[in-house]
Amino acid sequence: MSLASVSYKEMLSWDNTRKVGRVAFGGAGSVRRPVIFLVLALIISSFLSHSFLTSSNITSLLLSSSFLIVISVGEAFVIMLGMIDLGVESILAACGMIAAFFTVYQKMNPFLAVLLTLAIGVAIGVSVGLLVTKARIPSFIVTLGTYWGFAGVALLVNNGSYISPYSVTPTHGLGFTAIAGSTFGISRLIIISFAIVILAQLVMSLTPLGTWFKAVGSNEISARVVGLNTVRLKIAVFVISAVLAALAGLMLTAWSKSIYPNSGTGLSLEAIAAVILGGIPFTGGRGTIAGAAIGAVVIGVVNDLIVLLGLPALWEYIFVALVLIVAGLQARGGVNVK
Repeated sequence: MSLASVSYKEMLSWDNTRKVGRVAFGGAGSVRRPVIFLVLALIISSFLSHSFLTSSNITSLLLSSSFLIVISVGEAFVIMLGMIDLGVESILAACGMIAAFFTVYQKMNPFLAVLLTLAIGVAIGVSVGLLVTKARIPSFIVTLGTYWGFAGVALLVNNGSYISPYSVTPTHGLGFTAIAGSTFGISRLIIISFAIVILAQLVMSLTPLGTWFKAVGSNEISARVVGLNTVRLKIAVFVISAVLAALAGLMLTAWSKSIYPNSGTGLSLEAIAAVILGGIPFTGGRGTIAGAAIGAVVIGVVNDLIVLLGLPALWEYIFVALVLIVAGLQARGGVNVK
């Protein structure tokens, strides 16, 4: 048997293996992959901890993951266009601090405080989008700037101190803690996060806007040729990301009934890991919002298991690093951070 024929058979065997893999795990960007990761994570966790699959723990898992799910949806839109947003955790903390400052110290109407906070998210997103598109600064650099800048804003809002109803005398409630209440026995934080995932997936799958986002991520030059306004589309995804980060800040503040300047530490990288684990490659152009949300839940499972096993919280970073590596292996493609 010649060397050429052996090589050909090896290549044919490898090609067949890849075809079987695509059938089993779905093609690139398929939601089937994150679903399989989630199922495996649930099975392993149930074996390692008998209390994992209890209804109370699953509810707690979804509740604690709701903040990551929300910012992962925003991150998914950005990465879908081949860019990145490193600043979401700082935006979360800063907007949570601002909302709490307005309601506790300024006695602002909670509804107005929520609207103002979301409007600040819009302004941040527009500013980041303009710097990326008009000033032609890579998204990595711009959002690294927002990461440090809004970390500083979060510290400056109350001179580095946390804000709670007990920060003033007499005490004054945050006012929007109803966000963390429940409806029919289900936490509103879970309802909000799932509603955002469903709405975002519908936008991505059933509207021209979703098609345009994927087109820009797949081939920006071709998207321009066919007449798409790539500048507006890029600004739009940064607005979505910033607004959802601000919303996550409101949710976290309402849930904990307080907010710290360093709240949400590590969520930016976890959101990126969730998106990549969910099947959206750094090159963009394919994948699903639902996959990114499932990726966030997988990371939530890892964090929950660390608590159930009584491991030090520092193990979270190691396990998330392993998850990110696995995510990178299943969503390989050239890195194209614009």
